[in-house]
Amino acid sequence: MILYHYITKGNTALSEGILSLANNPKADLHYYYKRTGGETTHEGVVRWMENCFTGRSRTVRGFSEPIKWTEKSEKMFKGFIEGADLFAIDVSALDKDGLIEAVYVSPALKPNLNKEMPQDVDEQLIKLGSINDIDTSPVDWSVCDDELGLRFSVVPYYLLVIKGGVIPPKYITMVK
Repeated sequence: MILYHYITKGNTALSEGILSLANNPKADLHYYYKRTGGETTHEGVVRWMENCFTGRSRTVRGFSEPIKWTEKSEKMFKGFIEGADLFAIDVSALDKDGLIEAVYVSPALKPNLNKEMPQDVDEQLIKLGSINDIDTSPVDWSVCDDELGLRFSVVPYYLLVIKGGVIPPKYITMVK
């Protein structure tokens, strides 16, 4: 089983692996400032993540397929994709070698339909039983809309809690 992960170009993934936030003190934290309630340091964001659930700071996000932008999502995705390298993660091999502690899914939310969820929520996480519960069916990228501003909340993605917080290079391949 393969999941896909994006990292800003100029990364060291092929030599150092894919780093979780806990292992990447140079990570861009701006996304987390609002969510954490004011944490602005790497240590503070890691602490906040661990309060969400044990291992949250050692997660790596993966999609079941590469992102496909449309005319409605060009602003949010085109630059993101062009500015990143795409990696395929061999989830089956990671699991076989005992490096996955847990798997979570953030299911696709339907804006204005999931009324019990605040409309600025970016993720709702549900723990899965194993990697076998990862849904690899096609993703409906057409629901992504620049005007909604919630780029990943309307499509499913997965968080892998990784032992040590780093996916070693032998488990990843750069997708050209």
